[in-house]
Amino acid sequence: MKKDKKDATFRFGIVEEDDKNVTIEVTEEDYRRQLAAGVPENEILLVGFHKARRGGFRERHPNFSLENVEIRITNSKQDAPQSVKKDKEKKAA
Repeated sequence: MKKDKKDATFRFGIVEEDDKNVTIEVTEEDYRRQLAAGVPENEILLVGFHKARRGGFRERHPNFSLENVEIRITNSKQDAPQSVKKDKEKKAA
């Protein structure tokens, strides 16, 4: 790692956790380190305790399947979106 490159990795202390919930603590030192690394102030968690829940996406979307997702990639030279799924189907044929 270069000497002049700042570490922008967000580190925090886990205070409590179980299968679904986690409580983390952001200290004043954590907050200041993020500011010094150039992270915008509105993107940094405030000093204190924060509760979060793991795995909520699958609970809200139990029938979600990656097989049914269409991914689009746009090329800046061509404004027309291209479907990855259709390209894969063409290659398989």
